[in-house]
Amino acid sequence: MTVELERLKELNQLRARRGVAVAELFGRYRESLQRMIAFRLDRRIAGKVDGDDILQDAFLESVRRIQDYLDQPTVPFFVWLRQVTTQVLIETHRRYVGAQKRDVNLEVALEHGGPDDSSSGGLIACLADSLTTPSQCAVRGEMVAQLRQALDQLADIDREVLVLRHLEELSNNEVAQILGIDKYAASKRYLRALDRLRGVMSNQAESACHARTAD
Repeated sequence: MTVELERLKELNQLRARRGVAVAELFGRYRESLQRMIAFRLDRRIAGKVDGDDILQDAFLESVRRIQDYLDQPTVPFFVWLRQVTTQVLIETHRRYVGAQKRDVNLEVALEHGGPDDSSSGGLIACLADSLTTPSQCAVRGEMVAQLRQALDQLADIDREVLVLRHLEELSNNEVAQILGIDKYAASKRYLRALDRLRGVMSNQAESACHARTAD
């Protein structure tokens, strides 16, 4: 089934069964929403707020606002659900952390979860796992350090694309819909972010090699 046909099917389901359909579709996308919350919840409030509580609030808010979506279904239902969940997460941060968490057009601002950044750290670990083999475990620690420095040199939007693809495990189409860009542009941005990451790490490796040679 194509993306557009799936979207029409969900719309028809929502229009015919409303709250019941919201519950069914929310259940379908629950795992993806859980991943988003897990990697973006500020660690300073992780002991006070449970991800399931945020999901429950997001579900209730989705039921309350479903008519708004049906009046203007400009994005697929999953993207809308994710937007609602993000808004609930932002409000939760405001409630516990204060006005430091401002409204954002992209979710990039939620990427930084305090001193011990869970989203950035999770992305580094994920990328390190994908770039190393069992025989390379000895150099994994050095690679993690290089990845952290390399990610710091990427633009926010490039880091966000990597987070969406590698941490939230979203498809290229979903990333494009969330960022409001063409799917081809999303694919190019993702590949460009990976190329920039590799380029920065390559330069770091060369510099380290020269330094060792000089010693």
